[in-house]
Amino acid sequence: MSVFTYRGRDRAGRRQRGWIEADSPKLARSALDDRGILTETLAPAALCGRLRAEGRARLYRELGVLLRAGFNLERALGMLMQEGQTDQHSCGFLAGLRARIREGQALHAAMAELTPRLPPFERAALQAAEQAGLQGQLLEQLADFLDAQRGVAERLRGALLYPVTVLVLATGLLSLMMFVVLPRATRLFAQFGSGLPPATRLVATLGPRVMLAVLLAIAAAAATWLWARRAARDDEALAARLEQASLRLPFARAIVTRLWSMRFAGTMALLVQAGVTPQESLATAGAATGSRWVAALASAQAEQVRHGLSLSAAMASLPPLAPHLTEWVRVGESAGNLYDMLSQAAQRCRQAYEARLTRILALLEPALILLVGLAVLIVAYTVLKPMLDLARTAASV
Repeated sequence: MSVFTYRGRDRAGRRQRGWIEADSPKLARSALDDRGILTETLAPAALCGRLRAEGRARLYRELGVLLRAGFNLERALGMLMQEGQTDQHSCGFLAGLRARIREGQALHAAMAELTPRLPPFERAALQAAEQAGLQGQLLEQLADFLDAQRGVAERLRGALLYPVTVLVLATGLLSLMMFVVLPRATRLFAQFGSGLPPATRLVATLGPRVMLAVLLAIAAAAATWLWARRAARDDEALAARLEQASLRLPFARAIVTRLWSMRFAGTMALLVQAGVTPQESLATAGAATGSRWVAALASAQAEQVRHGLSLSAAMASLPPLAPHLTEWVRVGESAGNLYDMLSQAAQRCRQAYEARLTRILALLEPALILLVGLAVLIVAYTVLKPMLDLARTAASV
C-alpha cells in the first residue's frame, strides 16, 4: 500500500490538504470521493515535502521519545502523521519517510534520499544510532545538538545583521563617492586657488582604483567560494584540501576543530556504551564529524586499530582532534571508563566551542563598525576639506 498526498475541496468549498493510503492513485481518488473531497492534485508522498534543520530536530526528538517508549519506527512515524495533520508541510515528508521505511530502507538512507543536502555528520549519527541499538537515545541527543547549532546560528545572524547592513550601505556610499562625487568635486575644486590639498589629490587618484580592486576581490572571492563548494561535493580529495586550508584562517582552527571533536566524542561515547568495537566506532565517529578529511583519517586509523593499535594512539594520529581528545581517551582506556571520559570531553569541547564563537562575535561587530567609520571619515574629509578652504577664501575676499 502506498501513501499519497492530496489537495482538494470539500462539499462546502473549503480547501483540504492531507495524505491517504491506497494501492493506486485511482483508488486514492475514489477514497477521497467517498469522503466528499474533490481532488485537485494527487502525488506520491515520497516526492513531497522537505524539512529544514528545525523540523528535523523536532522529528528526531519526537521519534526518540516514541522509540524509547517501545514503539517501532513505522508505528512512531504513523503516530506523528496523525498528530501532524494540521502541519501539511511536514505531513508529506513524514508520509514519504514512512513509505520508505515500509520498503525496508534504514532511517539514515531514507532521510538522505528525502533530504539531498542532509549534513554528513547527521547521516553518520543516524547510522551510528542504528548500529549501536540506541536509536531513541541518540536521536534525542542529535535533536539537542541541532537545537544548539540553530541557537548559535541565530545568535550569529543577529550579531552580524547590524554590522553587515552597515558594511553594505557603506560600500554603496563609498562607491558613489569614489566613482561619482569625488571626480566631479576634483574637477570643480581644481579651478580655484592653488589646487587641491595633497590628501584630496591622493585619495582622488588612488581611491577609485583601490575601491574597484576591493569590489573585484569581493566578487572573485564569492565566485571562488561557490565554485569550490560545488566542486568539493564530488571530489573527496579537494574537500579534504579545502578543510585543511580553512584551518589556516584566523580564528577558524580554534572553533572548527572543537566542533569536530565535540561531534566525534559524542557519537563515539554512545557507540562505546552500546558495545560497538573500537575500530567500528572510530570510523563511524569520524564520519559523524562532518569533515571528509577527518573521516578519511579515522577510517585509516580504524584499520590500524584492527591490527592491534591502541585507541589512544590512533587518536594521537588524528591531527585536528588529537589536542582535544587524546588525553581523555588515554585516561578512559587505562581506567576502564571510556564512555564517561568521552562524554566529558564532548561537553568540554561544546563549552569551549560556544565560548570561542561568542567571543569572536563580540569582537567582530565593533571591528566592522570601526573599519567602516574610518573609511567614511577619510572620504568625507577629502571632500569637505576643499569646500571649507573655498568657503574661507571666499569669505576673506
